[in-house]
This record gives sequence, C-alpha cells and structure tokens, in this order.
Amino acid sequence: MTPLGTSLLVTLAIDFGIQLAAYVVSAALHTERLYDLSGALAYLSCDVVALLWRQSGEGLGALAFRQVAAAIAAFVWSARLGSFLFARVLRVEDKRFDSFKKNPALFAIPFFMQVVWIFLAALPVWVVLANPGSSQPGLAWSDIVGLVIWAAGFVFEVVADNQKSAFKKDHPNDFVTTGVWAYSRYANYFGEVTLWIGMFVLCAAGFVEPWQWVSIVSPVFEFCLIWFVSGVPLAEQNAAKRYGSRADYQDYVARTSKFIPWPPRQRGAVTLPSSSPVPEDNGAA
Repeated sequence: MTPLGTSLLVTLAIDFGIQLAAYVVSAALHTERLYDLSGALAYLSCDVVALLWRQSGEGLGALAFRQVAAAIAAFVWSARLGSFLFARVLRVEDKRFDSFKKNPALFAIPFFMQVVWIFLAALPVWVVLANPGSSQPGLAWSDIVGLVIWAAGFVFEVVADNQKSAFKKDHPNDFVTTGVWAYSRYANYFGEVTLWIGMFVLCAAGFVEPWQWVSIVSPVFEFCLIWFVSGVPLAEQNAAKRYGSRADYQDYVARTSKFIPWPPRQRGAVTLPSSSPVPEDNGAA
C-alpha cells in the first residue's frame, strides 16, 4: 500500500475506533451525551496524527503552508464546535436520540453515520496532509482565497450559534429572529457549509494526483447532509409544529431567506412544512 493509502486508512481506523468506543459506553449508559464529544475527539485525533505522522521520513519543517493551515483550521473548527455542542447537551437533552437509545442496534446507526461524516467532510484535509511536504507547490492564490472563505464561514457559524444561545437563554420557548438570523433562517448551517467550501479551496492546490480531486465530495456531502437529511428538514418540521400557527412565525418565514443570508423580503404568502412531530434540531427554532 502507498504511504498515502496507509495514512488515509489509519485516519479511518482512528475515526472508527473512537466512535466504536463511544457507542459501547453510550449504549451501556443509555445516553447521547458522548455523541458530539466523540465526534470532536475523532476529528482532533485524526488531525493531529495526520499532521505529525510523516511516512516519507521528512520533518515537520518540510510541511507546506497549506498543510499547516488546513490542519490548524480543522483543529480550531472541531474544538470549537465540539465544545459548544457538548456544553449544550449537558444542559438540554438531545431528543433526536430518544427512539435510538431504546434499541442498541438502532443506536449504532448515528455513530456509524458519524464515522462517515468525519471521514468525508474533512477528506480534503486528510488527503493534503497525507501528501509529502516536498510534493506541495508554493503558495497559491487558492490558499488565500480558501482561507478567507473558511474564516468567513467559521465566524458566521460562531456568531449564529452564540446569538441563538443567548436568545434561547432569555426566551427558551421562542424562535430567534435577530442578528444574523434576520438574514438567514439557518445561519449556522450556512456558515458550516461555507467553511467546508473554503477548506476544499484551500487544499485544492495541494492535490498531487488527479484522483485526489474526489475530495470535492466534502462540501457536496456537507450540504446534502444538512439540506436533505439531518439539518434543515428536521428543524423545519419541528419549527412548524411549535410555531406554525403563529402569525409572527409565518411572517418570519415569508420574509427571511431560508439559507443564503439576504435582506428580509416584503411580506408574502409562504407554504409551511407539515407539522409532524419530530425532535428539535439546531436551526432557527
């Protein structure tokens, strides 16, 4: 196996091992509180190992700027988001797991999905860190553009999370419409997708073989997961269930961009999602 293949396999093994250990403990204790923490620990562990384990024998001094920048950005993002989500679940039970915790086999599903998410979302990082530093071209315009896009998405996500947390502390039964949430109903998700687009752009110049461009699956996977599966759909249905009959919520939905931040529109009709009972997610609700 090539050094690149070995590095990616080790990354996947660390990812899987941490999630397996977290699942065993979580299933035994019937708790979801280790879920987000295990995700952050897996990201951080994979990031550190991929950065420090140089199979080519080269020293850390041989690492290119983009490799170091990508590793630091991934570390900062995972540490921030992991600590934020872990602190939240210590305060409020994550009801998304209620139906899973009752059945150990079902409870394994979200942990398996987290293995896939960790590996695919950060695939550009794992690939570029697995490449020898000596194979990397010099500083490219895409390095700077990627960092700027990543930083913009990161800041937007942090601001959105903090604004919502502060609002919910004083208004636990209401929905947030202020700050960046006045321009996007899922501001945190927009920031998340944006920063992974930036990460891909940052890493792009470091792909030394054509197949490595498959890493574009990272932002595509992140968007599809948020838009079609575990993010927006759950939050939309839950918000409609909780607030759908309120005129102020209907007005907020009608005037506010669903995803991409944009100035509020004029009042108009809107079709709300069905109010089937689903657990609360991390959207505007």
